Amino acid sequence: MIHFAYDGSINGDWVFWYALNLARDDPDKRLCIVYVDSGTVPQEHIQTKVDGLERACADQGVEMDFVTQPCDGPSPGCVFKALLACVPAGPQSLLVCGARLKAGGHGYLAGTVSEKLLRDKTFAVMAVRVTQPGLLGAPKTFLVPVAGEVEGFLMGVDILTRMVEDVQRIHLLRVMQLKRHVFKQLHNHKAQRLRAKGWRSLEGLDQELSQRTGVALEKIHCNVAVSDDWAHEIIIAANRAKTQLVLMEAPVKALSGDFLYGNPVEVVLRDTPCDVAIYRGV
Repeated sequence: MIHFAYDGSINGDWVFWYALNLARDDPDKRLCIVYVDSGTVPQEHIQTKVDGLERACADQGVEMDFVTQPCDGPSPGCVFKALLACVPAGPQSLLVCGARLKAGGHGYLAGTVSEKLLRDKTFAVMAVRVTQPGLLGAPKTFLVPVAGEVEGFLMGVDILTRMVEDVQRIHLLRVMQLKRHVFKQLHNHKAQRLRAKGWRSLEGLDQELSQRTGVALEKIHCNVAVSDDWAHEIIIAANRAKTQLVLMEAPVKALSGDFLYGNPVEVVLRDTPCDVAIYRGV
């Protein structure tokens, strides 16, 4: 079942469309909206917003549940615990939440509720940063970085399966990353071997993606890059392919919350010109 962590903000309204479209193409056709009430937003404002969300769900044939979970305060830790209490544990649950720039430019994930949810493995999570609200959560061109882990790829495929109604292109990208000092001294023949290794790791993934999602094979394109900076390669690829959504698994090391400006996930969220969805499985 699809769950959506809603905070009543405009950004939350934008992210809602992703949750709604996922629920529309989910077998249950149900969306559970969870609002954590910390007492900072007037109840009348939330009710007006929820009425609008319910009408949008009805238009898409989705049954909506609305749950209010009390919370002692707006701190990320308190909201995180409140959400854990509402969403059933296990891989059958997918929680959609927002990722937006904090006041003062202090990053999109570091120290936020979304970061805590992505680090936790109680249920699957997808955090979305929206820059194109006019898409209404229905992108047609996707960039999917492939990290080489089968579990992460299959989780991404499971999400894609619910988002492919109007898909035009899906780009799979494998970045073979080297340490900077090694990359600077990389000879061409070694780079070619790395590219060949990257292509072998992608072998058959386009066919599996096509079979699982129903997307025609000719709409799925693969590419391999050798680089010392995978975040930079994702940004370049997203620009080149005119991508509307980057769908990427969150690397465990990038969710430590201990650094900001050198964090590759933060770099992708900050500098990619399209919507970005970061996911973690159970």
